[in-house]
Amino acid sequence: MEFKDALMHLEKSKEFVSWRKEHKGFLAHAFKLLDDANADTWQLGYYDGSTITTFVVSARFIEVIPDQEILRSEHAIEELDVTHVKISSEDALKTAREFHQLHHPREMTLKQFFIIQKLPSGVVYNVTFFFQSMKTLNVKIDAASGKVVQHSFQSLMEMDGKS
Repeated sequence: MEFKDALMHLEKSKEFVSWRKEHKGFLAHAFKLLDDANADTWQLGYYDGSTITTFVVSARFIEVIPDQEILRSEHAIEELDVTHVKISSEDALKTAREFHQLHHPREMTLKQFFIIQKLPSGVVYNVTFFFQSMKTLNVKIDAASGKVVQHSFQSLMEMDGKS
């Protein structure tokens, strides 16, 4: 199921309609863990100014994970305008995987996930690979054009030292 299909499925559900009656939040992100257990599952997060309510959406079920505290970020949480998401998640992942193979071909992937979100630079697929070497590759892909707009490659040990 693609992102926009998951969103339409959610917005028609009784769980979302019931939640919407009491909340004014906006769509902030769409998250997808890329493993067999989550193959057809999306997590859609709605931000209300202080907390995020996450809807776990698949063709078989919708689960509501209410009011989670948000992690502090250097950027304000902005509304995800779905009209700016023009390329499919498959196309974005293909671009990210090609970038991985071109620039870091020896790195073996353990886990990968992505989040579609609005950043100051625009709406992006923010794709992250975790490697056996305990390094990460993060590739941000413009959700409209499909172009790589930013990337970083670093050791998890370096990340720990910055906190």
